[in-house]
Amino acid sequence: MASSSLGTSLIRNITAMSPELTRLHGGSLPNIARPRDVIRRIVRSAYRPRKIEPTSQWAAKHRKLTSEDSSSPGEWRNEKTPWLVDVMDDMSDGSPVWKQTLVSGAQNGKTSAGLNVIAAWMAQSPAPTMIVLPNGTIAKEFGEQRLGPLIRTTKQLRKTLIKDLQRYKVFLGGAIFMASAESGNDLRSKPIKNLYMDEIDGMPHEIKGEGSPISLAINRTNTFKAKRKIFLTSTPTEETTSAIWKEYLAGTMELFFVPCPHCHQEIVFEIEGLKWDRENLSRIEETVHYECTECAKPIYEHQKTAMTRKGRWKPTRKDLENVQEGVVSRRINSLYNPPDWISWVDIAYEFEASYRSPSKWRDFLNTKLALPVREATEKVDWESVYHRGTIGEMPYTMLPNGCTIVPKGVLFLTGGIDVGSNHIEVGVWGWGRNRHRWLIDHYRIDGNTQLQSTWDDLSLHVRHMYTNYQGVEMQVRPYLIDTSYIPEKVKPWIRTQNQLIVMGVDPMADKPNPVRIDTQADPTPHGGQKKSTVGGLKMIFLDVSYFKAELMGALSIPEPEAHTQAPMDWVHMPLHGGSFTKEIAQQLVSEQKVIHRDKNGSIRKITWDRIDGRRAEVLDDHNYARGGARLRGWDRGVDAYFDRLEAELNDAATAIREAAAAEARGAPVATPSKTAVGVIPPKAKAPSIVVSAGSHAQQPTNSRVTITGSDTPRRIVPLPKMPTPAGDY
Repeated sequence: MASSSLGTSLIRNITAMSPELTRLHGGSLPNIARPRDVIRRIVRSAYRPRKIEPTSQWAAKHRKLTSEDSSSPGEWRNEKTPWLVDVMDDMSDGSPVWKQTLVSGAQNGKTSAGLNVIAAWMAQSPAPTMIVLPNGTIAKEFGEQRLGPLIRTTKQLRKTLIKDLQRYKVFLGGAIFMASAESGNDLRSKPIKNLYMDEIDGMPHEIKGEGSPISLAINRTNTFKAKRKIFLTSTPTEETTSAIWKEYLAGTMELFFVPCPHCHQEIVFEIEGLKWDRENLSRIEETVHYECTECAKPIYEHQKTAMTRKGRWKPTRKDLENVQEGVVSRRINSLYNPPDWISWVDIAYEFEASYRSPSKWRDFLNTKLALPVREATEKVDWESVYHRGTIGEMPYTMLPNGCTIVPKGVLFLTGGIDVGSNHIEVGVWGWGRNRHRWLIDHYRIDGNTQLQSTWDDLSLHVRHMYTNYQGVEMQVRPYLIDTSYIPEKVKPWIRTQNQLIVMGVDPMADKPNPVRIDTQADPTPHGGQKKSTVGGLKMIFLDVSYFKAELMGALSIPEPEAHTQAPMDWVHMPLHGGSFTKEIAQQLVSEQKVIHRDKNGSIRKITWDRIDGRRAEVLDDHNYARGGARLRGWDRGVDAYFDRLEAELNDAATAIREAAAAEARGAPVATPSKTAVGVIPPKAKAPSIVVSAGSHAQQPTNSRVTITGSDTPRRIVPLPKMPTPAGDY
């Protein structure tokens, strides 16, 4: 029976059973509705199908932006970001699209669009919903700072809310759970109809022993397969590891086309079309414009708003027949943004500030152009590496026997140790501000690594102290030693060392995190199958592919015009001579990254291929030392951290000068206070360094430790704390 016929039948039956009530309220009393009209409205509303508005229309009627959400609080206006209209509408229940991927630059309205989609789900098609964020902290903040204010400022949502917790919201007809991509328990929760995953490139590639968090979350929607909605968003990162880029390549690969105001041909805004006077950067604001790829006429930013309002999404994938039905992928960059968000002038200035620096350029590609970083597959010329020693504020020479004077700018040292069958090779690197790094030393210890005498020699070498240009002795910490070749010899040796100084490393490729610390479980003394991590050896798991790609990018930076001013990310090499050889330069760039693609640009395979059969111990040692720098906090680049390191070195240098001046006057040299911050007091007696040719080995004598041949007390930077699982000292 049709709903209208059923409603009419119900009205007739109910009113026929109450004739007295009908006569009583037949219109004789003013302002009182007739029972027949009341019942008709109730029945019709119960049987009337729910009208689902497209999300963009719903947001325009109900969404109110606050100062927490936008620099322009007030009602949501679709004309401000017209490229988001189809993005939001395709997540409405009436759309045939069930899965959408959005690759977005910074401040393109990505998260606001996601919030609109979530709100429309709550208001129009309530159901179990999951929001997945990279970790628990971000999930909690999203619930408190984004979703909470959205519900409180939207009347249609506020009146349906039943329970309001930090990561769990219950409303009439459904619930929303904020899940952490790091938690398998979160992602194995109840079945869900709607799934929103934000910043998926910030999520771990896999949860230990359970697989990808993206796959785990999508599997939760299988119960609602006919009605589910899946929305994936993120800014991209590395092309080889980017989850959002992989999803984009698997979809329709749509771009937002806008009509040129001159030739009316549809074009896409990309950085290649943005033009300005690059010879005179002071004229960027007056010269910046976009050059149409069809007619080559200039387009100015004030024309952009009218163009984007006439724009439309168009697929660019060549084989659309291979895309699963209902799956859409889109990309939008920051060139489309309203000028009061990010202007073309802002983008031009940022381009000029970043294109010479790999780390800044990486950020520019990801956050402004919505593109992943694509490493060059060409090899780096070893001769350019060998001849770069003259660049920098203080050129230096690599001297044999550990006598290299650490140049200005180096704030701490780390080392890498590579183990072979008949040798051990050690590399020492310095690290400073602006992501500068220096090759300080590289040497080889010959000897059968099955013999204890070889390991005894290494034990003496890792205690060697390097002297900087101010006469301050600097300790190398940590050394990361490769355990993969002969773990049965390397790991017992590590246990004999100070594990604040020497740590075992397991080099691996293409892992979720560049550096991860894990404590190995050892068999308990009670026998059986039981193991315990108590007293276990801390191991560093290193993604060597990540550090190789980073190094090759840094070595590809063009040589600066002013040799005394090294650019950001610069890799400093020693001057010719000393113990720095062509062989060292060749080994440092002994591998090249090769990316194999299919016809759509998807990556099929990635390999690091050895060049001309070169040896690679120098490159391996660099990667291990680079992992040590990450443990020391170098990647954070926090000025306060570097300020503290500089202060410790300067204080030590001042103490050395004061002690030398006092000794020159014949005054007694005071012993540094044991409570002084950042100082390890010298011992009364300690072995001095007696160096033989080709070795850093130390032989015990009765003489005091000295610095650069003087009798002044030594001052060194203190030992670090033990590393935490987060990868910080």
